[in-house]
Amino acid sequence: RLSSALAGRRIQLVRFPVVDRDGRLVHHECPMRLQLDPGGTYEAAAVWLPMALRCGLMSQIDEQAVLMALEQIAQDGIPRGVNLSPASLSDSGFVPRLRAHLLAAPQAANSLWLEVAESAALDRFELVRELCKQLRPLGVRIGLEHAGERLTRIEFLFEAGLDYVKLDASVVQGVAQELARKAFVSGTVSMLRSLGLSVYAEGVGDAEDIGALWPCGVDGVTGPAVKLA
Repeated sequence: RLSSALAGRRIQLVRFPVVDRDGRLVHHECPMRLQLDPGGTYEAAAVWLPMALRCGLMSQIDEQAVLMALEQIAQDGIPRGVNLSPASLSDSGFVPRLRAHLLAAPQAANSLWLEVAESAALDRFELVRELCKQLRPLGVRIGLEHAGERLTRIEFLFEAGLDYVKLDASVVQGVAQELARKAFVSGTVSMLRSLGLSVYAEGVGDAEDIGALWPCGVDGVTGPAVKLA
């Protein structure tokens, strides 16, 4: 079913905006949906991800997501972000294939954002560093998502060659009401920006939290409470 969906390009990229303090779009986060059965529902990753991992198809799926993002960027010029599975990074042919796609679409590559989860990046540090080394010169931005618990690994962030970090919802939720949390976020953002990294808050579900995050120094926010200007 997975192979058939990929072969038939029964895939979609949904869009969730990341905006700056003026409400302007930074990029769209674009998780993939797969139509496992012709004419059926386009399913979120929670449904098909375990099957894809068992079948060893994650690198093919992530490659299709990147290709679709590049095609859509070429059509409308809107920046898009795609998440990469740690399983894809473990495929020795994955990064070379991405590099070939990016070289074939140099303008679109400048508006592509790629990200890996903090835990996966730390557990596969060398693979993430190689990803940055191979793809960042082509104009792609590479960052961490769901970051928070292990951000004290400053040397990792500095050495990996990343462009940005997205703070996990568990880190930023309630920042408008809790002074200690606000102080922690402010200190974290200051530390990350001192390393030359842009910082975004993800999973923001409360409009009051959005207002409280800007004084913390974040470059942008995303989540259920975020609306485009």
